[in-house]
Amino acid sequence: MTQHIAKTCRALIVVAGLAAVAAIDVRGQAPAPAPAPGFDLSGYWSPVLHEDGMDRGAGPEIGDYGGIPINESGRLFALSYDPSRLTLRHHQCDGYVAPYQMRALGNSRAWEERDPKTHRLIAIHWFSQTFEGKRTIWMDGRPHPPAYAPHSWMGFSTGRFVGNALEVRTTHLKQGWYRRNGTPESDQATLVEFFVRHGDRLTHTVVVSDPVYLEEPLVTTTDFYRQPTDHQNWLFPCDDGEQVLGRAPDDVPSYLFGQNPFVKEYRAKYKLAAVGHLGGAPSLQPEIVSTLAAAKDDLSLERPSRGAQATSKAASPEPADGEIHILPVRGNVYMLIGDAGNIVVQVGNEGVFVVDTGTGARAAKTLAAIRTLSDKPVQFIANTSFLPDRTGGNEALRKAGADLSVRGTFFSLQFRDAGIGATIMAHQNVQNRLNAAKRPAEALPTDTFLEERRRTFHNDDAIEMLWQPNAITDGDSLVHFRRADVIVTGDIFTTTQYPLIDVTNGGTVEGEIKALNQILDRTVFAHQGEGGTLVVPGHGYLSDEHEVVEYRDMVVIVRDRIRALVRAGATLEQVKAARPTADYDTRYGATTGPWTTDMFVEAVYRTTARK
Repeated sequence: MTQHIAKTCRALIVVAGLAAVAAIDVRGQAPAPAPAPGFDLSGYWSPVLHEDGMDRGAGPEIGDYGGIPINESGRLFALSYDPSRLTLRHHQCDGYVAPYQMRALGNSRAWEERDPKTHRLIAIHWFSQTFEGKRTIWMDGRPHPPAYAPHSWMGFSTGRFVGNALEVRTTHLKQGWYRRNGTPESDQATLVEFFVRHGDRLTHTVVVSDPVYLEEPLVTTTDFYRQPTDHQNWLFPCDDGEQVLGRAPDDVPSYLFGQNPFVKEYRAKYKLAAVGHLGGAPSLQPEIVSTLAAAKDDLSLERPSRGAQATSKAASPEPADGEIHILPVRGNVYMLIGDAGNIVVQVGNEGVFVVDTGTGARAAKTLAAIRTLSDKPVQFIANTSFLPDRTGGNEALRKAGADLSVRGTFFSLQFRDAGIGATIMAHQNVQNRLNAAKRPAEALPTDTFLEERRRTFHNDDAIEMLWQPNAITDGDSLVHFRRADVIVTGDIFTTTQYPLIDVTNGGTVEGEIKALNQILDRTVFAHQGEGGTLVVPGHGYLSDEHEVVEYRDMVVIVRDRIRALVRAGATLEQVKAARPTADYDTRYGATTGPWTTDMFVEAVYRTTARK
């Protein structure tokens, strides 16, 4: 503990000395690089292995969260974490997030990328052998991507030279951990790092700000020494496989609040009070020594407090300028953001294929954005559900389009107004629900299906609409562009809130979990558990398999907690008072608005109790 405090103080001194020339604001545009570089980072670097040994080798013990300023949500997340979760297929190839990667066991290599004509520094690359963590630190003054852009293990980094240091700012990180015992780092974490070289020695200081799981910034330092010659780097050709046979697809290992046996084992082994090893800002301060001497065991720290519900601390990925923004996804598939719901557009030598139409509040701007991608009319619209954020623009986009493939054919006899506007596709229950809501006929799907899937081949790609019974509603569909390998989920998956399980219209928590697992049955990662199949959520940033599996885990874990309470005879009010979502509320929670934490808990309770 004393060594940790001393090291943290040294790191704070380094950061304080640079603060006068570097404001910590990772969301803004990266500053232009200094005219003259401070030093060359190129070479082969190895970490000093005796520093912070718990971050290397076998890793830390379950229950050791001291020295990390985690808040209540972070503490409860760590306490419920079961390492067996790593045996799940979709977690076996998880990578390291950048701040942990820099402290992990293994050698590293750094090199520069320069313009071949002007020799201007474009980027500095850093490769860590463990999990093949390759970072690109852009030095050419480019801005950080928008909030709806994809996240990665290494994030998006920009750098500049400040005095004798390289300052690096990083955003767009995936969810990961601060320690490999389940201490979580959220996908909202941002980094400010300083690389300071002293000959063949390199000191790396990182300040992690995480509004979801930290009470205050976490500051750590790592020392490296330069090797004079090349060294061997391990590769990480990870491939997942079955490690536990016969496990149900909705089985996600976790511990109920207050029931993690290894935490009790750790406490007994080292004769510590709970306050001494469960983390939090006080565990970083020198006063913790005197606190421990007088501390009594407070087991209430292992359960949610009875205070007010926490709300999401995540930044909104929705643009606030009133415009429709276009994000290329892959090939001829694009994501449109700005109408309070993500819209997907596929273009090609045939008409435009649109998945969902947003709320319709900015339908004219949506059409204008589509015209920048293609001069062909909107031919098909696919609705992933009947909800307003999926179908609000149906009437406007249908009216502006045309489906010439059914005009004047025998097939068109089964369609009302065939060929006059775009053809709207959906599950039959979408049409039923929109009819019941008395939506205009022009907003209703006319090309419907009843079971399993609706398939078509359009713009050189096979497209499948896959019905997901009783997920968010009773008419949800996934849309899979098979050649582009892009899955559009509608509100089944979002990065912004708990799933909107509409019990009145057929939604269930079991159906939601099955639908999330259906997505995971179709995803394939490219490397390190990221990339590969891209997933467009109903709301939020462009994702891949990792974001879906973390979301699936969250829904299953909350379901399991509520199910245990129901089996114990708890009423709905008692379930809400137990705060079964406490470790996720700072990421997804809401106490006001159209979908609150209480509404989500009630939906899970009602469908679980009914079963």
